[in-house]
Amino acid sequence: MFKLAGILCILAGCVGWGAGKIGEEKNRIRHLKELIRIIKRIQDEICYGKHTMPEICLTLSECCDMPYRVYFKQIYEQMGQERGVCLDRVWEEQAIQWLKGIPLSDEEKSILKDLPRNLGAKEEKRQAESIGQSIDYLVRRCRQAEDNYDNKSRMILSVSVLTGVFLTILLL
Repeated sequence: MFKLAGILCILAGCVGWGAGKIGEEKNRIRHLKELIRIIKRIQDEICYGKHTMPEICLTLSECCDMPYRVYFKQIYEQMGQERGVCLDRVWEEQAIQWLKGIPLSDEEKSILKDLPRNLGAKEEKRQAESIGQSIDYLVRRCRQAEDNYDNKSRMILSVSVLTGVFLTILLL
């Protein structure tokens, strides 16, 4: 009876670990989609709205999902409190703090972290074009992640079940 309970606990733990990994991949896809939406909004606000980055951050702090909302609110507040401070520095400091818990690759994180560097051009059209390259990159990464999600989730689930079976055989 105890062996059966041990077998079930091992299998349940391994399958739970696999389900957690699958959830992380789904969460990564969700964050990629949100980043694409945010960067498109920034591009539109620059190109059509002719707004400054602090104004855009205030707008994003009101319309984004929760983890992003706090990030943009902090940038806006810090830019308002400290006159003459460089947007690049404030943005990068906040991005480093905020991106720690986000399940994205380093290249994907650097797109958001380095976004103000794309705003070096004086014309709004050129700024929007350089931001558009970031959007294209993220769209490709998101599409790849979505295409690979089904195969990856099946593989992770299979490996987790096989790991549970292997551990059961090994320990009993």
